[in-house]
Amino acid sequence: MDLGEFELIGRIVGKAESAGRFETGIGDDAAVIRTRGRIVTSVDSAVEGVHFDRQRPPAENARKAVAGAVSDLAAMGLGAGDTEILVALGAPPETPDRYLEGLADGVIEAAEEFGVELAGGDVVAAPVIFLSVTVIAHLDGEAPVVGRSGARPGDVVAVTGPVGGAAAGLKLVQGLEVPELSDLARDLLVECQVRPQPQLAAAPVLARAGATAMIDVSDGLVADLGHIAASSGVAIRLEAGEIPIVPGVREVATTAGADPLEFAVAGGEDYVLALTIPQERFEAADTALIEATGFELLAVGAVEAAAGGQAAARIVSEDGSQVVAPGGHDHFRGPAAGSR
Repeated sequence: MDLGEFELIGRIVGKAESAGRFETGIGDDAAVIRTRGRIVTSVDSAVEGVHFDRQRPPAENARKAVAGAVSDLAAMGLGAGDTEILVALGAPPETPDRYLEGLADGVIEAAEEFGVELAGGDVVAAPVIFLSVTVIAHLDGEAPVVGRSGARPGDVVAVTGPVGGAAAGLKLVQGLEVPELSDLARDLLVECQVRPQPQLAAAPVLARAGATAMIDVSDGLVADLGHIAASSGVAIRLEAGEIPIVPGVREVATTAGADPLEFAVAGGEDYVLALTIPQERFEAADTALIEATGFELLAVGAVEAAAGGQAAARIVSEDGSQVVAPGGHDHFRGPAAGSR
């Protein structure tokens, strides 16, 4: 690259806008931010070859990294609100300047799209391209925060949208040909993979409506609901016939020689919200979600007592038999079927 570390930082500083709550912001050694109340913070990383392909547009890859990070706020029942991000960018020295500038532009554009402020970050040489995004959200008053540990037996298990699209989209991005797939369905699936949509509008609605536990579906529906089950000390029963699947997933999975249900429950990167909520609050939550976003809350199962201490999520078919499904993506054990 001809563009040096400080030149790249200078270009980012020139394009980014600072929020009024910054005493010192992007471009200094550290950001100084006036705050109040509680702070919610999280970090999420995206690595070339694991989360994105360098052959895709750099701004698209940067947006995906930021989307994954801010989705962690949605998982806690929060919208963007007063939120900053810090972005660490690593790249090999031979990376073309145009690609680096595309990554920087993608971060800035994503921050604007999601309503967050870029507060700073770091630029380093690395063997592969990566972006590590830290989010810092400031909460007013007693805004409800939803963790993973509040699910109780009798709660409804629900999701905010269909799943499996990102896994199917990955196969298409990797070159799988599916002749029977319409252009519209193909474009939708690719969009699910390369332009995930964090549920920032839905999350606070569901938190206020009484969600007892919530998570964003990043590792796969079964794996992520398994995290809720483990944290809450409960069992989660998913009804196979109730799990909503993005149109086109079945055709892609069949062509790839896989079970569509595997794509839906183990593919990951869907970034819809999976949650538990008391039965008596489900209808009101559904109405509130429709009014706020235009989308329904979709019931997919129930929370049960953990028999014998087996706190986990399982899938049950219409005849009551248990469906064996892969466990989702684990960065140290490798991907499940359909995931990257």
